[in-house]
This record gives sequence, structure tokens and C-alpha cells, in this order.
Amino acid sequence: MTVFPLADGRLLAIVSASGPSSYSSGGFEVTVSELRVIEKVIAVYSNGGYLCEPGAISKNTVKVVAKWFKYSSSSDGVAEEPTGQDLSGTTFTVVVIGF
Repeated sequence: MTVFPLADGRLLAIVSASGPSSYSSGGFEVTVSELRVIEKVIAVYSNGGYLCEPGAISKNTVKVVAKWFKYSSSSDGVAEEPTGQDLSGTTFTVVVIGF
């Protein structure tokens, strides 16, 4: 984890975390231990080609929702990764601001 102080006293934190071995609908939690409270999520991305977005924030924990591009004969679009999918080989990076 890398933490940078901001001019207004808040902190910018960059956290890398491995995905879970069994993904759950709604995302998996990433804790930013150097912060007490996450105020804003700036970015979420992965090295595995997933489209990532932040989910619920609770104090110093944010849920990471992993999505992928779905191409099929009946419907195309973006879909959340299915429950139970092994994402342990994927690294997710979260950039947040808090204190």
C-alpha cells in the first residue's frame, strides 16, 4: 500500500489486493488499513481485463465489483462476474481518498 498526504490533510491511498478464490455477487471487500474512513474512491482497476467499479463503502472498507464484457447471440453488454468464480490470480488496485 502506498499513502500520500494531500494539502488539505486528507490522504490518498493506493492499495493492491488479490481477488477472492470464490467471488460473491455485489463484490468483495478491500480494506485500506492506513485509513479510518474512505471518503471517495478515485479508481478501481485490475490486471485481468475486468471492468471494475466501487461498491458499498463502510468506514475503511470498499467493495470491488468485477464485471466483464459479455458477448452472446441473444444479448451483449457488461455483466457482473458470476458468484463462485475464482479471481485469486487477479490483482485489483483501488485508489481512494480519506483520513
